[in-house]
Amino acid sequence: MHLGDRVLGGDIANEARRIYESGARFVSIEPVVDLGGRAGTEHVIPALSFIRDLTSYGVEVDWRAEMTAPDGPEWWVFSHLFPPSVLEGPRGAEALHIWRARYHVGRCFFRRGPGFLQIRDRRHGGLRRLTVSDDAYVSAIESLAADRGADSVPAAAMSAFEKHHLVIRIGGGVWWAPYRLRRWASPSWEV
Repeated sequence: MHLGDRVLGGDIANEARRIYESGARFVSIEPVVDLGGRAGTEHVIPALSFIRDLTSYGVEVDWRAEMTAPDGPEWWVFSHLFPPSVLEGPRGAEALHIWRARYHVGRCFFRRGPGFLQIRDRRHGGLRRLTVSDDAYVSAIESLAADRGADSVPAAAMSAFEKHHLVIRIGGGVWWAPYRLRRWASPSWEV
C-alpha cells in the first residue's frame, strides 16, 4: 500500500510519530545520506534523525548511505539504525554485510525513568549501560535528541557523550545517535 510522498521538514520526531500512527511500517528515503558529512549537515542530520526515530518505532527504512570521507565517523556508530539497502564507499559491501547480520531492535537507545535517564548501547559488541541523573546532562540529552545542536549543550557533556560515541560529529554539526525507546523488544521478564 502506498500512503504517499512527502518532503521532510518541520519537527522530525512528530513526523516519524505521525507516519507510524498512520499505519506505515515501511518508509523509503531519498536521496543518498552522506555519513561523512561532506555535502554539509543541512540534509544529513535531519535524515539520520528521521531514520533514528523511525527505527525507534520499528518501521523499516529503505535508504542509501555513502561513506566516502576518510576522516568521517566509522559505519558501526550508525549500526543501531535500520540498515541501508546500499552502503557506498570503500569496503561498503563488507560493512553492510556485518551491519545487517548484527542489527536488532534495541541496539542503542535511551529511556527516561523517574529522576534519571538510561542509555543502553550494544554497538560495541557488549552491553554498555550509562545512567544519567544530573539534571544538566539530562537536559543536554533532550536538547541533542531534538537536534538543537552543540551550542545548546555544556562542553563537559559534549565531551562525555562524544567519548562514548553517543554524539557523532558530521560535517559542521552534531547528531545524537541513541533513539528513544518506544517499546521493549523483549518481554519484560527478559529485560
